Amino acid sequence: MIKDLAKLGKMVKQDGPLKNLVEFETLSEIVFKGDHYPIYSFTIGSKSPDSPTLFITGGVHGIERVGAQLAWSLLKTTLDRLLWDRAHQELFEKIRLVFIPLVNPVGYSKFKRSNGNDVDLMRNSPVVAIDKTHFLLGGQRLSKHLPWYQGEENVIEEENNALYVKFFKTCRESKCVISVDFHSGFGMKDRLWFPFSYTKSPFDNLPEMYSLNRLFEQTHPYHVYRVEPQSKGYLLNGDIWDYFYLKLKEVNPTLIFLPLTLEMGSWIWVRKNPLQIFSKQGMFNPIKEHRLKRTYRRHNLLFDFLLKALYSNSVWSESDSQMRNKLQKMALDKWYE
Repeated sequence: MIKDLAKLGKMVKQDGPLKNLVEFETLSEIVFKGDHYPIYSFTIGSKSPDSPTLFITGGVHGIERVGAQLAWSLLKTTLDRLLWDRAHQELFEKIRLVFIPLVNPVGYSKFKRSNGNDVDLMRNSPVVAIDKTHFLLGGQRLSKHLPWYQGEENVIEEENNALYVKFFKTCRESKCVISVDFHSGFGMKDRLWFPFSYTKSPFDNLPEMYSLNRLFEQTHPYHVYRVEPQSKGYLLNGDIWDYFYLKLKEVNPTLIFLPLTLEMGSWIWVRKNPLQIFSKQGMFNPIKEHRLKRTYRRHNLLFDFLLKALYSNSVWSESDSQMRNKLQKMALDKWYE
């Protein structure tokens, strides 16, 4: 995967139509047992600070390899289309797209959920859960030898710090941001989770979330996702996207920011191929090649919708106070008790 991303980066830097459309960066190099593991980013499209932005990440949990692979597939398709598709080129004159396909390169390379320091990067932020979390699963600091270790208190791991710096550099002045973090391993159905993870209370942009979801369901009534608050699944300490949301709202209170998690339902793959449970990757990834390719195809519709929704963001993100109150009530009725 690291070599594949470096290869795409080399293609971007060559003279050609991509050179002025795409910025390829090495955000950090993680040193583990003497080896260097780069974290790469690809920024595509508008350079205007207030441009609507789609921010895609994968591979936060190294064992959930399909998340990084899906991000790579969508990135590769986007770059290939930009070589010839004028409509796609015009789309990115108005919006920005950021890919960080592999946030945890050490975990991915070593088949580990955590990073090289045995820290679960999705439980590593300073955010402390208000509502009750599950023992261990919600994050723990008892021992790095137990799963879901949060790391030392008030120490953000280098992978998350690199992600934080890139995210704020790209998004802090934007008027509308959607992020999607690719994961796998929960349930029989693909889920789109939105904040919060540390509390069952709604987040500030719930009306816009409801409006975007309504537009998605009207446009694609037969989509495969269950859209719901993260708290419907389980609650966490240290959720990194809760942290980013709260920090970004401090500096840009009027920003519309929808942090989403795509949780691919890996139990579907296990049900179809029970023997893969004995594989190191089997609980979290499609093992057979045709199922992996089907996963790549499965989420193209969502990706395309989000790009177009950001381009036309005024349709769903700009409401007067009366309409926002109405949307808030409908969202509470739909998603909260």
